[in-house]
Amino acid sequence: MSFKFDIESVINGLSEFEVKSKAAIGVYADTAGKKLEEHAKKNASWTDRTGLSRKTIEGGKQWEGDKCNVYVAGNTEHFPYLESAMDKQYSILNPTVNKLGAEILSGMNNLLGK
Repeated sequence: MSFKFDIESVINGLSEFEVKSKAAIGVYADTAGKKLEEHAKKNASWTDRTGLSRKTIEGGKQWEGDKCNVYVAGNTEHFPYLESAMDKQYSILNPTVNKLGAEILSGMNNLLGK
């Protein structure tokens, strides 16, 4: 009894799967980051003076090697004060991640078939 197996086609298939998986993860992660951004902008409890703090909230994804990070960030000089001063009553980034994080992770698990 003989068994023949073409390992090259398996390797090519795995390589193609990796590329497609990475693309799908990237699209999902970017969408999740934009969802975090939208929520943070909409639900920030402070009163805008210049509008810059709300306008510069940014969400997205960033690849570090094979690791994909989803983020939401405030991009003004005084954003750290909004997040941590006055008993965090104006904090929006961490509460946004806490509120939507489980939903985003669940969606990623569904994407990966886990």
